[in-house]
Amino acid sequence: MTKLWNRLKNRWNFSARNTEKTWQSYYEEEPNYTWLKKIIAALAIFALVYGAQASNTRVGQEVTGIVRQVLATQTDFVYYTARTIEYINRHWPNGADISGIPVLKQMQTTISRPADPLRYMTKPVEGQIVTQYGWQGNTAVKQDIFHEGIDIAAPAGASVRAAATGKVKIVTDSVQFGTILIIDHGQNIETIYGHLTDVLVKESDEISQGQVVARVGKTGAAVSVLYFELRENGKAIDPLSRIK
Repeated sequence: MTKLWNRLKNRWNFSARNTEKTWQSYYEEEPNYTWLKKIIAALAIFALVYGAQASNTRVGQEVTGIVRQVLATQTDFVYYTARTIEYINRHWPNGADISGIPVLKQMQTTISRPADPLRYMTKPVEGQIVTQYGWQGNTAVKQDIFHEGIDIAAPAGASVRAAATGKVKIVTDSVQFGTILIIDHGQNIETIYGHLTDVLVKESDEISQGQVVARVGKTGAAVSVLYFELRENGKAIDPLSRIK
């Protein structure tokens, strides 16, 4: 009888210990793999973006342009803040002094970097953009072609201005774009201006931003346009990503 009682007691104690362990397990902190999920998601996004960019397809060009624009916008806090303050002070001169807000000053000091002047190129001529950068349908060849610059409609003889400070690299003729002018801006960035007439500068001339360098011509097109192209490290990119 004593042996039977001891067996039952031991079995009850074993069961109680197991029950206690199971009960406590509900409150044990489960492993948190959020950080791992974030890393995997980041790597997946990077792989998709890099793969699209490296493919050199229409989608790849669009992805590259979007990423470049996002990165440029995120680092231009000072520029946009200054423009906003200038606009507010001009239209509401009797309002509060926005520039004196401590929080705004602290943000500018801590998260802003000096603006790259080449990210604020000026539009070389006033007018409507009639052909965008990127893939365009071509009825003549019945397929899409990649347009490496933009076409800006402007009256023949309109002033063409340098988009940024630089030095004239070359003035030459092209079958497709007529007389063209290439300006070297440093940092492996060049701008190309096509369909010109009356070029007012020559090779090696130092150019300031906004300086009139030529006039809009007409090269076999139905309307007079300025062809404007932007190259970075020898590769054409969307000019609108730098024109503000």
